[in-house]
Amino acid sequence: MENEEIKFPEFDEKNFIEKEKRKAKTSFIVFSFGIFMAIICHILWRNMDATIRWPLCFLLAIASIGFLGKLLQILKIDIRKFGKREWIASISFYFFTWLAIFILSVNPPFYDASPPKIDIVLLPNIQQVNGSILILAHITDNSGIEEAILKIGNNNYSMKKDEEGIYYFEYKGNKNEYFEIIAKDKKGNEEKFEGLLKFEKEIASVIFPPKTPLNASDKIEIKVSKNISEENFRVYYVINDEEINATKIDENEYYYIYSTSPRYVGWEAGKENNIKIFIEVIHYFPGIMRKYNNTIYVGNYTVETAEDKNIGKEKSPVITDLPQPRGLRTPGFELLFLLIALLLLRKRK
Repeated sequence: MENEEIKFPEFDEKNFIEKEKRKAKTSFIVFSFGIFMAIICHILWRNMDATIRWPLCFLLAIASIGFLGKLLQILKIDIRKFGKREWIASISFYFFTWLAIFILSVNPPFYDASPPKIDIVLLPNIQQVNGSILILAHITDNSGIEEAILKIGNNNYSMKKDEEGIYYFEYKGNKNEYFEIIAKDKKGNEEKFEGLLKFEKEIASVIFPPKTPLNASDKIEIKVSKNISEENFRVYYVINDEEINATKIDENEYYYIYSTSPRYVGWEAGKENNIKIFIEVIHYFPGIMRKYNNTIYVGNYTVETAEDKNIGKEKSPVITDLPQPRGLRTPGFELLFLLIALLLLRKRK
């Protein structure tokens, strides 16, 4: 057994060269066919409705696989020598060539058919008459924004853009007005957003105790409409150059109810104190750290206080549930990290 000679099969050079030539020629034809079909689908994509163009182009690419065998025969490829593996490799090579070229061709810088995306925030949603509403628009597009026009009534305004890329305009009014934002990208695609600017006379009211002068334990209530913002907001007042936060104590179907008293720093005993009440609405766009805010002026009031030694002793309450910066969400990455972790654990075992 030890002296037996190992015999290697005879190398068929001619058959090997013929096989490699067939592979190379097949790859070139399949690659060219993938590019050709991507060009055809790109032309169709430009002339079809956005709701149907992707499924139709995809189905056309799949259906074209049936022509691949005939094309190889026409170009003198002997497909009778193809095995299952060669067919799978050729079809996969065609499909992924088509997919890569097609996706590149229908996206910038080669083509842009998608209009800008507009994310609108009004601060506040409802403003007091003669107050101002801050119109904020986060407008994004893969080819860049050319301009953003704001229409209110018969007037057109050019929206300004800050360093964070947010378009803004502050509008002061005394009656409800419909508005429209028209965003145009550098390829000429447009997107529109319509909305309503709301102004009301009484979106907040102040309820003082029936007796005066006030002691440190007396409560002043401020009722604020829930509709002024979809996010939490801050109710505060300014008294003798001090800013005091009111505390939310209750709510009903239409209003939030806030409370404060003369016990906070800024109030002075035995005097007529002048207070100016405001509501601050706040918003953070995802991935942007800048705070956007606007105020509602509720009113100016004069309040008489008693000679109470506890007046003006406590610090302003701290509000902890206001909007905060938030990062961009990346759906799917959590699952990816979980799968990687499971694979690593499996390898260790």
